[in-house]
Amino acid sequence: MSRKGFSIIELVTVLGIFLALSYFALPAFDVVQVKSREKLLQQRLFDLRRGIDFYVNARNSTAVSGAPYTPYPLSIASLTEVIPAGLLKNAADTGPFVPAGSIGNPFGRSEDEFTWDIRDCDGVWHKNQLHHAINYAAGVYDVRFPEDGVHGWNKAIDETFYKDW
Repeated sequence: MSRKGFSIIELVTVLGIFLALSYFALPAFDVVQVKSREKLLQQRLFDLRRGIDFYVNARNSTAVSGAPYTPYPLSIASLTEVIPAGLLKNAADTGPFVPAGSIGNPFGRSEDEFTWDIRDCDGVWHKNQLHHAINYAAGVYDVRFPEDGVHGWNKAIDETFYKDW
């Protein structure tokens, strides 16, 4: 007697093996996703900080429209724009120093959402800034990952705090 197809035991066994494999594969997939977002977070922080440094190196000592002089950008938005010619050192790069699409926090509600803590030149941290065009009188000195109001400081997979990156 010739048989065609599979028995119910063979089908249940194969299904059980697939379920067991997927049980172990899904958490690994989540870890891979978080690691890729952490890598993007590190890259964006690096780009923003490097953009601030480039901006400072390109600025001359002229104050902007009557405000006290600071070589630092007055907002994150100024990193995505060209520096006016009157504020440049001779032969300095005019910018923009950061692409407009790469200032978002990858752990925000959307990847392009701007949510960072911003430190001005006076050392004051402005928490959970939601808009990149806010001007700070003392200038933008640094950025970091914001504190979560519910859980405190978020930790990376390697147990370091995002705020320390």
